[in-house]
Order: sequence, then structure tokens, then C-alpha cells
Amino acid sequence: MVNRDSTAGFSSSDPGFLSKDLFESDVTNPPKTYHYLDGDGQTQLSRSPSPIGGTPEKLVPAANLARESQAEIAQRRKRHRIIGGIALAVFAVVALAIILGVVLGAHHKSDADADGSAAASGGSSSTAAGSHASTGAKLWGVGGDTITAEDGTKFVYNNTLGGTWVAVPFNDTARPQADQPALSERWDYSANRIIGVNLGGWLVLEPFITPSLYEPYATSANPVVDEWGLSQHLGNNLASTIENHYATFITEQDFAEIAAAGLNWVRLPVGWWMIETWSNEPFLEGVSFKYFLKAITWARKYGLRINLDLHAVPGSQNGWNHSGKFGQIGFLHGVMGIANAQRTLNYVRTLAEFISQPQYKNVVPMFSVLNEAQASDIGSAPLRSWYLQVYQLLRMIGGVGEGNGPFMIIHDGFGGVNLGQRGWDGFLAGADRLGLDTHSYLCFGPQNADSVAYNSAKPCQQWAPLFNKTMAGFGLNIGGEFSLAVNDCGLFVNNVGFGTRWEGTYPTPATADSQFKKMGTCDQWLDHRLWSAATKSAFADFAQTQQDSMRNSFFWTWKIGKSLNQDNPPNPMWSYLNGLQNGYIRPDARTSNGRCVDVVVAQGGTPVSAAWSGALAPWQTGGAGAGQIAATAAGANAVFPPVQIQGGPNAGSLSATALPSYVATGTPVILKATPPTGVSSAAVGNGWAQPTDTAKWYVPQAGCTYPDPWGGVGIAPPTPVCGATASGTLAARAVAFAASRPTGFDLV
Repeated sequence: MVNRDSTAGFSSSDPGFLSKDLFESDVTNPPKTYHYLDGDGQTQLSRSPSPIGGTPEKLVPAANLARESQAEIAQRRKRHRIIGGIALAVFAVVALAIILGVVLGAHHKSDADADGSAAASGGSSSTAAGSHASTGAKLWGVGGDTITAEDGTKFVYNNTLGGTWVAVPFNDTARPQADQPALSERWDYSANRIIGVNLGGWLVLEPFITPSLYEPYATSANPVVDEWGLSQHLGNNLASTIENHYATFITEQDFAEIAAAGLNWVRLPVGWWMIETWSNEPFLEGVSFKYFLKAITWARKYGLRINLDLHAVPGSQNGWNHSGKFGQIGFLHGVMGIANAQRTLNYVRTLAEFISQPQYKNVVPMFSVLNEAQASDIGSAPLRSWYLQVYQLLRMIGGVGEGNGPFMIIHDGFGGVNLGQRGWDGFLAGADRLGLDTHSYLCFGPQNADSVAYNSAKPCQQWAPLFNKTMAGFGLNIGGEFSLAVNDCGLFVNNVGFGTRWEGTYPTPATADSQFKKMGTCDQWLDHRLWSAATKSAFADFAQTQQDSMRNSFFWTWKIGKSLNQDNPPNPMWSYLNGLQNGYIRPDARTSNGRCVDVVVAQGGTPVSAAWSGALAPWQTGGAGAGQIAATAAGANAVFPPVQIQGGPNAGSLSATALPSYVATGTPVILKATPPTGVSSAAVGNGWAQPTDTAKWYVPQAGCTYPDPWGGVGIAPPTPVCGATASGTLAARAVAFAASRPTGFDLV
């Protein structure tokens, strides 16, 4: 999530920072150079709901989904129930034969067959959800079914949008709604909209999302402000406390409810401790991988796609509490900046190897490789250098072209496109499936007293043109985070012990920043029960205008945990689930299509383009020309480590040749899935998609003393310098891969 705990990067002179309130222009008079295009024009076609296994009756523009009358919807649903009953009866007979064939014959299948089909279950007679075919348990179905979770609890799958569920291991035929592609079908990034939600606070803890874990220490002499400190304070209770959180905060029912809400993707933040920890790092090592696997199983079951988000990396890429440790920025910054970046490449590599396996690539087709790197501190050149290394690594592992490894997403560093030195327009032009992530919030800059209704039009008039520009120039643009917050009121929203800009107490009452004048009290914003019907409707509009203007979006976040000190759900402007349950988020996210025109016109304004209506170039989505990067597009970025980084004494630069680095002599950590009951170990994959990737792991040089990876900013480089040779480095791996790369892949 964006900055909640530091004023860094919020200069009023920074034109590229989308997360502060830059949207104060009159929404009734948009820039004259933009023209409104209704919904998605004719570029996005959505199938009308059809029974599982049935054939859609017609193709209709997705915008029409928001315009059907209740009578039309009722008539259509009645017709589909009749057709669906017939189709399901036929399907059940056919599917039973298929399942029996899988159970009886799948043990003859090889690991290579495990690619999104029922036969890929490896001879399973049990489902990934724990129900068994031998006992007559149901393996697939539709909305209205009673689902039995792996712990024996039951819930009703309240999906009225034509979604289907499939519990056959490694079967990718489920879809979240009838008009969405099944996991086994192609996702068209030009035509299909991503309408997603984040699972924040689950596998990477944040105080404002799980306040009950932090409240016991909030008033101590040294309050716990991040997961690092929480892990230290939990001591012997670390494993039991954190795993209980993993097991209860997000469950299978959440995934079912996400699909039932008209959402089609989830963004899943993870920290590096899911793979391993080093030396004094206090995090619970490796346990979150168990729940990462559950996320994949549940997403597959309900047809949801996952955008894997590496949210926290060694040294911290932004210094904020959601990077694992609050404090300094030590990634590509400070004397351990190169070493921390090398170590992060280890984890990107391990994650990419796992999700590029045929068993998982349909469920996890997108990889956000680094969340919210603070470009204003790190600098754009070091980030570009590192991103190119990651790009080469991902394409070496998965190959080039659609379906070969994940879509790679980079965060814009709060710079957007074409905005001076930190702009990204033209970066790695020709790259295979490279997208840009922009996090847009109103609440973390200068506060405004505009009504929620007025605020709801701002994304349409200001954000939509920026997202459209990125789609037309750079390529795929996603809004990886947004919320309903029109101000920064909330429990721990700015961090434990911090005040709010809205009340003029930020960062603390004793050290209040004079640029944030008091706007009022936060009381009315902390409890949804105080909101009128009109306010709830305005919030519902605000959610949907953001979804509409961004086109590809992920709300932050799905749910907020309970507080120990209040009976009402905390931070209501940040909880999608609470909004659904209490009427300030609409029950079908797909009706956001075209919402901008309704909201802006209702306010007497003239809408600008609220939805991009073009088509991405073939190379941008893995088609013809993908991976052919011109040398001029790579430029100096082709060199890693970069020539210099920031974070030296007196805020000066540091020469990379004088900095400590790790050596590639270690053994890689491989993530291996545990097979469901009755499924062979071969069917789940060996955790390593690319058998030719035999390079070693970056580790400390034996006998060498390194500075603290978390405290190397502002100090001089140590002597002697611990360092790596060229042998076995990522650059050497890239050169070795060049000889065997796919035809047309220009690896610079």
C-alpha cells in the first residue's frame, strides 16, 4: 500500500505523485483535449451468463451489463435456469465419465500433462478442497451450492452471476462469473477488464488491517509499528499467533465471496520470509507458503486469477511498515543496496520458477515484482537496471510469448509515465508482457473538504486520461491499489502512534506538520453506521468510478480485521467486504463499467474518456515481436549492478564498485507443493519450471563481514569490500541463455 507512515515523496512540487490530492480542478470542466467514449466502446465483448458447460446465447458489449433493467435481468435469469437445468443434466453425465476416466487412467499421465485439465490431477480420487469422489462428494457446481471447506465447515456459494466452481485438482475450467474467461481460456488484456481486490494484511501484516495484533503494544514505550517488531515481541508465541492469523483471516469462503461480488482477480502480497530468512530476521519463516498454496487452490476452484505481489524485500524498498520493517530504505540505496538487490533477485527467481510451472501458470498469470519502490530516494536509473535483470530472469525461466511465464508488472515509483526523469514511457519498448502499476489515492496529501459525491467524479476527470495515456504509450496499466478513503482518518492508517492530516495531528500532535491544517474531526469517518443512505450511495459511486477510470484495478483491501477496543469494524473506507455487507459498495463490480458518465453528468459536468478503447500492440501481450528490445530502449539499464546508487554520506552517491555484494555460490531455495490426498507428487510439480536454470544462489562471501542490511544508509563503504566475481552472476546466466532463447527474442 502507498505511504501511510512518512511524509517522504509528498512534495507539492512533484507533479507525478498520483497518490496525493491532485484532483482539485473543477470536475464540471474537464480538459478540452479529451473525449468521452461510452464504456469500453465496442472493444470489450462479454458473454451473457450461461450454464456451466453451456454455450453463451449472444455477445453483448460489457457496458450493457450496467444498463439492463431489473425486468430484463429477471427474464434472462429465468430463461437461463431452464436452459441451465437441461445443460447441467447433460453435463453431469459427460463429466462423470470424464472424472471416472481421470481417476482410473490419470496415473498413466506424465507431469507434462498437468496443464489445466481434469486429467492433470495425476490420478487423484480426491479434490484440492478435501472432498472425496469415493464418498460421493460433489466436485463442481454453480451458485447456490453448499460448499464444504477442508476444515469441515460449510457455507453457501452465493454467486448469482453465473459463476462456476470446480474442485478437481489442477482443473482450470472454473469461472468467477458467466461472462468471464475460465482459467483455461485466454485472458485478452485489450478486451477484458481486471476488476480485482487485494488480500492485504494476510501474508504480509499491516497494523491498520489487523489492528488486534498490534493494539496490545500500541501504548508501550516502544510501540510495535511493523511485522518485524511484532515478530520480536511475540517471541515463543510467534508461530502459533501468526499461523492462527493466516488460517483465520482469509479462508476459502473469502475467495467464494470475491467471485460472487463480480470481481475476477486478486492481488496477493507476499514477503520474502515466505521463502527464507537470514541471521537476525525475526519473521516466521516459510509458513506463509502453505497459505499461498491454499490461495492458489481456492482461486482455481472459483476461477479467480492471481496477481502475485512481492510486497516486502530485504533492506526495504520504501522504508514503510508494509515493507516488513519501518525505517531506512536499503534496497538499491545505501552501502548494502546492491547486496539487498542481489538477494531480492534470489526470491524473484524462486517465485518465478514456481508460478511458471504448467500446474500454476493459468492461476498466477501476473507477477508484480516489487511493490512501491520509492523512486524519489532510490533513483530511476538503479531501478531500471534492476528491472531489466528481472525481466531477463523471468523470460529465461518461462520463455517468451503469451502463456510462457507471467506478465511482469513494475510499479511506477510514484512517477507515472512521461514525467521527467522518473517517467517510464518507452522503457524497454519491445519487451514481452511488461506492464506498469499505478497506486492512486486521494487521502495521503493535502486534505480537502469536498463531499464524497464530488470526490467520486475526480477519478473520471483526472485519473482516466492518465491511465489511458499509459495504455496507449507504455502498454498495460493497472491500478494495483485504490480505496474509498477521501481523507486519512482511521485506526493506524498512518501507522501506530501517528495522527492524521485531517485533524492536523500528522505525524504526531507534538510534531504536527503545518502544511496539514485541521479540516475537522475524524469521528464521522470511522464508523459506517453513522453514514446516511446518500453518503453510502456516494461511496458506492466512488468505488465504481475508480474501477471505471482505471479499467484494470485492485481495491485495497478485501477486509479489515477487528479491533480489541471498539465494537464497530475499523477503517470502513478500506474494507471492500464491509462495504458489500453494509451497502456502500455495490454487489456486482461489473456494473462499474460506464459509471463515470453517470456520475459526472449527474453533477452537471462533461465527461472525459472514462475507459480506454484501443488495443494493445501484439508484442505488448506476448504476440508477434514480443521480446525484441532495441539496444536504444535498454541503454545504460543493461548494466547491473548500476554504476552508482544513492544513500551515501551526506546524501551523496556511492560507486557500486566500492560496495559490498554477495557471491553466487549458494544453493537455491525451491518451493515445493505438498500433493493433495490421492494426488501424485509429480502432478504438483517440482517447484522449478526451467531445468536449464542451474545457477547458484546469492549468499554472503565466506569469511567476510558485512554491514547491517537494514542500517547502511548515510555511512561510508567498509573496507575491505566483500564482493562477487562475474562467474555465476545473473549477467552470466543471461549470456548463457542467449544461445538457447526462442527465435526472435532479442535479449539485450
